[in-house]
Amino acid sequence: MRSRLLMLPLALLAAMLVAATAGAGTQTVQITKSGFTPASATVSVGDTVTWHNADSADHQVVANNGAFASPVLHADQTWSYTFQSAGKWTYHDAYAKTHFGSVTVNGPAGAVTLDTSSPTVVYGSSATLSGSVSNQLTAGEPVTLTAQAFGKSVQSLDATTTSASGTYSFVESPTIATTYQSHWRTSDSRQVTVAVAPRVGFGLSGRLFTAKVTSDLSYGGHYVWVQRHASYGWISIKRVYLGSSSTARFSLRLPHRTTTLRLYLTAGQAGAGYVTGVSRLLAVRG
Repeated sequence: MRSRLLMLPLALLAAMLVAATAGAGTQTVQITKSGFTPASATVSVGDTVTWHNADSADHQVVANNGAFASPVLHADQTWSYTFQSAGKWTYHDAYAKTHFGSVTVNGPAGAVTLDTSSPTVVYGSSATLSGSVSNQLTAGEPVTLTAQAFGKSVQSLDATTTSASGTYSFVESPTIATTYQSHWRTSDSRQVTVAVAPRVGFGLSGRLFTAKVTSDLSYGGHYVWVQRHASYGWISIKRVYLGSSSTARFSLRLPHRTTTLRLYLTAGQAGAGYVTGVSRLLAVRG
């Protein structure tokens, strides 16, 4: 029983090793008196090509660019080479000057990436969405961008082409939380969501303060907190309700010294599809 238990892990290890190497392939090219058969082979990155001398004379496989060269192959001898990069490789027979062949190596499946310059923007501001594509890159590869705004369906949004290095970018101004995805050939990027904070305006005219919140929503009946900065953080000192135009005018009693104030809009008051909003800072002398 103990010997059987020990055999199970060994069998599992052997299976794993077979699976790990199953992805790589091997193709054989016969070297005959009349030339290479097949003269043109197609493999993938990581695959191996084996040349077999099926002739009675000596032959030698040599890449035209010097990337590889076999030893002299006598009758029935073989030599193998594993291709680690994509491209087309031409070669010849050093002993038969008129015999030529080629190997086309296909690269791995293409991929497209996508990132954002900022995960959150203030309403009316923009974010740069950028990424790159891979797999034998050339300039001018078409990339499209789709977007799904909060509560809406996916729609095509923009299109561009790649630079010589395979990079691309879009500048977008979402007005509500929006999820983006780029598409290149048959590949899709990961989804990237850009959150949106309502724009919270804060001003002072004479002795009256003004508050204004802007987004795709109306904020009549919603409120903002007036906050005062202290050595240990921000303290909410007054709740201000906004009118039908999403604005309010109000006064404050402040200590006889300079006080730093801001307006704070909670996520609950910002509404669905929006995150917390914060105004600019005002330094006010009481």
